[in-house]
Amino acid sequence: MTQTKGFKPGELRILPVILFLFLTFYLPVTVLLLKGLRSGEGWTLEWLRELLLSPYYRRIFAFTMVQALMSTILSILVALPGGWILSHLDFPGKKVLKALTTIPFILPSILVVLGFILFWGRQGVVNKALMALTSQDKPVLDVLYSFKAILLAHVFYNFPIALRLIAAWWEGLGESQHLAARTLGASEARIFRTITLPQLLPGMISAGTLIFLYCFMSFAVVLVLGGGPRYSTMEVEVYRLVKYSLDFGKGGALALIETVATLFITWFYINRENKNIQRQVWHGRHINWKDLSLRTQLLCALYFMVILFIIFGPILTVMVQSLLVQTTRTGPVSLSFRWYKEMLAPPGASRSASALLLATSIRNSLFLAFATLFLTLSIGVYTSWVLSRYRFRHSSLIESLIMMPMGVSSVVLGMGYLWLRRGGRLDGIPPVLSIILAHTVIALPFVLRSLTPSIKRIRQSLLDASRLMGAGGWKQFRTIELPMIRPGLITGGAFALAISLGEINATLILSESGVTTIPIAILKLIGSYKFTSACALGTILILICMAAFILIDAFDGWEN
Repeated sequence: MTQTKGFKPGELRILPVILFLFLTFYLPVTVLLLKGLRSGEGWTLEWLRELLLSPYYRRIFAFTMVQALMSTILSILVALPGGWILSHLDFPGKKVLKALTTIPFILPSILVVLGFILFWGRQGVVNKALMALTSQDKPVLDVLYSFKAILLAHVFYNFPIALRLIAAWWEGLGESQHLAARTLGASEARIFRTITLPQLLPGMISAGTLIFLYCFMSFAVVLVLGGGPRYSTMEVEVYRLVKYSLDFGKGGALALIETVATLFITWFYINRENKNIQRQVWHGRHINWKDLSLRTQLLCALYFMVILFIIFGPILTVMVQSLLVQTTRTGPVSLSFRWYKEMLAPPGASRSASALLLATSIRNSLFLAFATLFLTLSIGVYTSWVLSRYRFRHSSLIESLIMMPMGVSSVVLGMGYLWLRRGGRLDGIPPVLSIILAHTVIALPFVLRSLTPSIKRIRQSLLDASRLMGAGGWKQFRTIELPMIRPGLITGGAFALAISLGEINATLILSESGVTTIPIAILKLIGSYKFTSACALGTILILICMAAFILIDAFDGWEN
């Protein structure tokens, strides 16, 4: 029997998704990257040669690698004690504590920046408390606008990834070797160094690779907390070259170098994850909290007290500051809901310029977020269904092509859209639509990671039985599959909504036509030192992200 040539049914069904990604992701990114290889006279390597030979850009390359590496190491070191506690101990409130430590990951980067300025700044909460305790009139800690600030913000933002992955890996390790070593008289320190650590290393490498990727592509944290060109990274330099210098040639060349690096890191991470999936998992006996020594209980409690202080200090500072109003620069501070009343005032009511900016940014952000939500879920459900129901000749290649946006900087994506718009190729597309498409591309991998496992868990026998009873394709999907994937649908939708609301990298580049979102408004207010109104806007964003976080955690969305 001869093999049928041409496309298989699944390959035909996935073509619309590939076409969508080609137009909204591969085309703009490729156009920008090729600008780094072209000049007015044709193809050239001049831009790349100039970047690689420039002492300034070599320093940028080195700093990007160093800050990402140090942020990764610190995140893992901070997460290791928590990983042991969550994987080995049983205690009241464990699930709540595990959920609370994940909150930083869902917060937009601009909120982290705002919280750090108000909490760790020279006139922030920590310095005011230390100045009062030590009776000094100068700030005790000088953290902001430095390398320390970048590292601290990256650890705050990324240690939940390390905590979750390391705890899950540690919980799956077998206990036989550990018990045998203890029987032979080995100390706990030696057991950890010679047995536990080597077994834990694959999980630490997976977590470290993902954290390194996020820190390598970090933008808002470095742009604001870095304090200038001295602590600039490749991501920030691409933005400055294209947005302000309009140097698409050099910017494209730098984006090309960065994209090659991030795609290699992404490939390495996916390859590690595929190997990790096949490992055998053991679930050992957990230690009851009451069985621990008093010293161990105190150390565990102290660890999580410090972690929760670092997490909720900046968040609560933003929320409290939003309720403070100062009528004059030197006047007394009082509690007030002024900013919220002005933001929620009906159209036509009297508002200050700042309140008008806040209300406009909220309206724009909600419109963009719900448009992104609808588009991302529509594409995500269809893509996950096709990937789960059909076999492909090159399934790993197709999945890699669809997940590729995860490994490309959103700054590079935004710059690609900007070049297409300025080159006249996207003149007919409204700027708002280009932002929605960019947000959809950025959120799609997260939605797919939420939906695909839910669809794959549906038993084929159940679908076959419904088909025998006369349920057609659409009726089968609507009455059987859709209710069963509702948890993944809610989780994916929460991710899409939170990502769109907090996205600043591509939006900042594409918002030149006056489309102001909540993160951009916060950035503008920080730049003009209007921190109280920035906090009011930040509080609204925190509450929305917390609602998304509750939905994700309720349906175990973090496990995917």
